[in-house]
Amino acid sequence: MNYDEKYKETKDYFGIEPVGILKEHYQKIDKSKPVLDIGTGQGRNALFLAKEGYEVDAIDESKVSIEIVSTLAKKEGLPISTYQSGFETFGDEGKKYSGVLLIGLLPLVSPDSILTLQKKLNLWTEKESLIFVTAFSTDDPSYIKTQESEDWTIVGKNSFKNDNNEFRTYFAKGEIIELFPDYIPLYHWESISKGHQHGDGEIHQHGMIEVVFQRK
Repeated sequence: MNYDEKYKETKDYFGIEPVGILKEHYQKIDKSKPVLDIGTGQGRNALFLAKEGYEVDAIDESKVSIEIVSTLAKKEGLPISTYQSGFETFGDEGKKYSGVLLIGLLPLVSPDSILTLQKKLNLWTEKESLIFVTAFSTDDPSYIKTQESEDWTIVGKNSFKNDNNEFRTYFAKGEIIELFPDYIPLYHWESISKGHQHGDGEIHQHGMIEVVFQRK
């Protein structure tokens, strides 16, 4: 998906409210250190946290994303620093975060990128840092369609790639916990989501996984 085009075409493509798992559990985040929002999109989660008094580093590969979030942060005087970057090349200077947002990131990356992310998280976090994760399970309606589609090639366990170098990665029940062995799940939910839509697109559902992890 070309997110630059999507964000230009549709204001609040993913909505204006922060994702529910963050809204329900953000107060557990220590305010003494910043929060890292990976794949900030149009900024709904970063803006929410900044308005609640958290310092946020927001990163995204989309130039349009960063322009939108930077403009809104400056307009409202919010403590958000923005960086046009993927997580693979961001933040090797030893900076620590009290929270890291992986909202909708894991479904879009390869198994190799997930291994890289695991290593980066251990550099960015310290004891009691929190990680907020949302992902798609193998109960997602798109999982079978992706398996059966000639446009997608399997590249790992429940992970697929198309000719545009896009990835779709799903997780079996309980598997998400195994990805983060250095963290304790404070909250863990897996089920079919309520119907929702992006912009004026079709209403659809996902096999959703939500977890709040705390570093041991």
